[in-house]
Amino acid sequence: MSDYVAAMPDGQFPLKRSDFDSHEEYYWTYQYKLAESYYIPLLSEFGFHLKTKKVLDIGCGLGGFTAALADEGAAECVGIDVDCDLRRPGTKERSNLKYMIKDITAVDAVESVGTDYDLIVLHDVIEHVPLTEKEQFLGALKQFCESNAWILITFPPYYSPFGLHQQSILRSVLRYIPFLGWIPLVCLSPFLNILGEDATVSERLREIVDSRMTIRNFKRLFSSTGFTIEFEQYYLVRPTHEIRFGWRTRTSNINRIPILKEIVNSGALYLAKSV
Repeated sequence: MSDYVAAMPDGQFPLKRSDFDSHEEYYWTYQYKLAESYYIPLLSEFGFHLKTKKVLDIGCGLGGFTAALADEGAAECVGIDVDCDLRRPGTKERSNLKYMIKDITAVDAVESVGTDYDLIVLHDVIEHVPLTEKEQFLGALKQFCESNAWILITFPPYYSPFGLHQQSILRSVLRYIPFLGWIPLVCLSPFLNILGEDATVSERLREIVDSRMTIRNFKRLFSSTGFTIEFEQYYLVRPTHEIRFGWRTRTSNINRIPILKEIVNSGALYLAKSV
């Protein structure tokens, strides 16, 4: 399959924060709509239909993405995160959905989380895992599934225009400025203070810097996981930007020149299969 762009529903996006009672409700809905409008159709295009399937969503955050997978008819959906509040904004009870707090690299992870999953989701997670832990993290994935399982991975390349996550972390005009990740934090910090950013912002940006994920490094690390990449897609404008900001999703054909691939593409997506 070549470039894939889902036909997102007209008039629904962008989601407006002002339409929600809290940031948590807004973000849960954003996660849900992203899965429902883009990633579930993408999986279907590849013949992976969620009905009767067992799904593990790693780094699920507030769990909206996981809930959408469950509502599509998955037999069992498990959302897992290392430290998120389990009081989800989605009030609907779902018998095929549960959440837990767990580190997948813990010695008792399989005992707690289970195995035999048909699909593992890592949506914008790997770029939050520290550089020193990425190999162990990716190496742990295979233990949760058998052969022929699928894995969906997405992330914004670190050196891309918004690879520092400034659009979601910052609240000042700096959130709209591309390539902030190229500026050392020691030089950026004074501007954060001047523009009234929250005191915790520097720590959150430091996490992204210390966990920076490039396309080249991801493919190098992923090659030893026991999964083979079946499909890869790069974006000039990511689906997340369409839902949050109303910018129409645009795929990219800039994938042959390594440096340009890291800089120009705002997102990377991989569908891989266990062997």
